[in-house]
Amino acid sequence: MIPMKGKLPYVPDLRQIVIESILAHRLRSALTLTGVIVGTAVVALVGAVLTGLSQRVAEVTEKNSPNVVYFTKEERIGPSLQQPTAEERQRKELTYEDFLAVEALESPLAVSPQKIRGSYGPTADVPKVTANSRTAINPLILGVWENYPETQNVPISSGRFFTGEERGERKSVAVIGSGIAEQIFEDADPIGEIVKIDGRLFKVVGVLKEASGEGVIGSDELDERIIYIPFETFRKFYPGIEGTVIVMRAREGMVDETTEEITSLLRRRRGVAPTKPNNFGVNRAEQVFELVNDTIATLGAVVVPIALASLFVGGVGVMNIMLVSVKERTAEIGIRRAIGATRRTILVQFLAEASILTTVGGVVGISVGLLFAFLFRLIVSFPAEVPVWAVAAGLLASVFVGIAAGFYPAYKAANLDPIEAMRQP
Repeated sequence: MIPMKGKLPYVPDLRQIVIESILAHRLRSALTLTGVIVGTAVVALVGAVLTGLSQRVAEVTEKNSPNVVYFTKEERIGPSLQQPTAEERQRKELTYEDFLAVEALESPLAVSPQKIRGSYGPTADVPKVTANSRTAINPLILGVWENYPETQNVPISSGRFFTGEERGERKSVAVIGSGIAEQIFEDADPIGEIVKIDGRLFKVVGVLKEASGEGVIGSDELDERIIYIPFETFRKFYPGIEGTVIVMRAREGMVDETTEEITSLLRRRRGVAPTKPNNFGVNRAEQVFELVNDTIATLGAVVVPIALASLFVGGVGVMNIMLVSVKERTAEIGIRRAIGATRRTILVQFLAEASILTTVGGVVGISVGLLFAFLFRLIVSFPAEVPVWAVAAGLLASVFVGIAAGFYPAYKAANLDPIEAMRQP
């Protein structure tokens, strides 16, 4: 029975109706909103990861490879989930002569060739690096010029980088990552020691600094397993590796102009017609991390449908609870209709109830997403931050679910026959 105030029934305002309905069925409301909460929490968390990824790539690029561009045979450099296309595999390799032509230009700040033995990711064909009967884990050998630290940030912990004279004389010297130093030398000082790379003896002249732990996804283990050797030495020991990567660092504010100049030069050298696309890759430093973007996209393709399914389940639950609410309040609806409430009034009331109910779920879900983003940032040192668009998307989705799920119960309530409704107990 609804309370009476004077001659007409007193109907509490909309907020009071919703609050009383939720509080009267706390457990049912909580279970009903589980799907909405999970869905909006996932939206917030995915938004946080994507935003954090973008920020971290920018930070790592600015720190390690500012204004750096890689010219490669393939479209991409670095780890990738995509295999090279048939057209890419048939391309001519970039040559050392191509590099020398680029190096002769005045516009770049620094240019170095780079040859690679090993893989940026897991691979069956890994170089074998040993010392003291210990073997390094998945090392990556890079043959570069002595000016490579001028193109990239190469922090040296002890020792030095090799010299132009050592490169010219094809000396067997190496600068090793701190992870490799720890694996094969443990606590001993590696400087001056001998390391065996694919069966050949190299003298360690430098050790890179330990990774800061501030890579794209919380660590930068790639720096831990790199070994730099002189480019000419690399060519001597690995003549079968033909491909050359051209690593260019542009002057501040001149990245686009310098990249365009080098691209035009390589197109002419490789005989690319004006109407044809490049037959080589031009990669900014941040594109090296596209594997992370691909991984996030793949996860998104899996996680987003789960979020949508959760919202759908939540919508079904909301529809169910609203239908129950209509049945429980049939007499009240009949009385309101009898004293002049229009169908529109009843329709708006129940739609508003459903929307407010799911909005509460959306707010809770966003809060859960914020909490997980904070924990993610705290545990793996990742700048996960829930963006405004994720909050807005989560709230709008929850309101939409409320309207969609509440429409049928609201329509049913609005179309009850007042006389029949008042007869209900």
